[in-house]
Amino acid sequence: MRILLLITSLFLIYGCSGNWTTYPAQPRDPLDSQLQIISIDDVLNINIFDETQLSGDYTVLKDGTIQIPLIGEIKVEKLSLKEASKKIETELESKGYLVNPKISLSISQQSKTVRIMGEVLTTGEYPYKEGMTLLGVVINAGGFSYRANQNEFDIIRRDENGIEKVIKGQISTRIMPGDIIRVRERYF
Repeated sequence: MRILLLITSLFLIYGCSGNWTTYPAQPRDPLDSQLQIISIDDVLNINIFDETQLSGDYTVLKDGTIQIPLIGEIKVEKLSLKEASKKIETELESKGYLVNPKISLSISQQSKTVRIMGEVLTTGEYPYKEGMTLLGVVINAGGFSYRANQNEFDIIRRDENGIEKVIKGQISTRIMPGDIIRVRERYF
C-alpha cells in the first residue's frame, strides 16, 4: 500500500511540475544594430532597391511616424530596425506599388537617448536630458525592482573611437547620451 501511495504521489508531483523543456526567451542584445529601437527625432536612412525617388532620410515625428511618398504615415517608434523595415516592405507591397520590395534601413542620426536594463520596473530606452544622473534614468524606468542592487551599476559607454567600455557607476553618476545602464541583482 505504501509503494502505491508513493508512486501516486510521484505522479502527482510530476503532473503539477509543468513543462520542464520550456525555457525563457533569449534577452535581446541591446547592441545588435538590427534590434536597435527607433525613437522620436531619430533620422532614418531608408534605401529601397531600384527606387531612388523613395529612398532617403526620414525624421521620426513627435507622433512616432515617418511620412513616405506613396505610402503616407507609418508608425515606427519603438520598433526595431528589422521590424520597421518589414513593416515598410509590407506597406509598399500591399498597396501595390512594388512587388517584393527590398529595403535597407539604418539610423543616420540618433536622438539623444539612454537605455537601462536589469533590475528596474520598465527596461528600455529613454530620452536623455542634459545633466542627467543615473538616478534620473532609474526614475524614468519606474524605479528599482525589489531585487535590485541599489549601490553598484554598470554603464556601457562608447568612447570617441567607438570602443565600448564598462564603467562602474553610483546613483549620482552623470549619464551621457547613448549610455547603456545595467542594474544588477543584489545577493541576499
